[in-house]
Order: sequence, then C-alpha cells, then structure tokens
Amino acid sequence: MKVYNSFEVIGDNVSLNRTSPKHMDTSGAMAESQDQDVATSFGQLLNSALKKINTSQIRSDELTSKMITSPNEINIHEVMIAAQEAQMSLNFLKSVRDRVIRAYQDIINMR
Repeated sequence: MKVYNSFEVIGDNVSLNRTSPKHMDTSGAMAESQDQDVATSFGQLLNSALKKINTSQIRSDELTSKMITSPNEINIHEVMIAAQEAQMSLNFLKSVRDRVIRAYQDIINMR
C-alpha cells in the first residue's frame, strides 16, 4: 500500500471554514463552547416545568377545599378534572425523575 504525501496528491484544494464555535480552530485548540448557556436554559426549562406542576397541584387543592366548603358554587367535574391533571403531572414528574436518576447511575457505572 502506497502512502501519498501532500505533494503527490492531485486534485482540487478544498478549504474548510469553521461554522460552529465548537469546531476546532486552525491551531488545533478547541474553540470556546456554549455549555454554560445550555445548562442555564435546561435549568430554566426544568424550573418552569416544576412551577407548572406545582400550580396544578395548588389549583386542585383549592378546588377541592372550595367543593367541601361550598358545594353548590362549583361543578364536581371541574374538581375531578383538576385532580386528575395534577395526579398525571405528578406521575409524569416521578417517571422523568426516575429516568434521570437511572441515566446518572449508568453514567457513573461506566468504566
């Protein structure tokens, strides 16, 4: 098998441009990444999701207590729908938490 050096190669010269700051620059050093921004946006996304779940839990509790104190002012269907929404969102949060913990454990156990 013959190995060609750069002087023996015939063809077009293709220049490569860096299109992402995560690509290597011409000196071979890794360019500065945007990891901090990604972590911040993920944290904000997670925080907003937790706030929505908390809001649905609070709304369900308020409707339930209102149903107990004045049952003629509120529809039972609204109370049941709010309770089911809160329960489903909490179950979803638990399953996401379990998967995140499992993924973390898998990463830790890699060797």
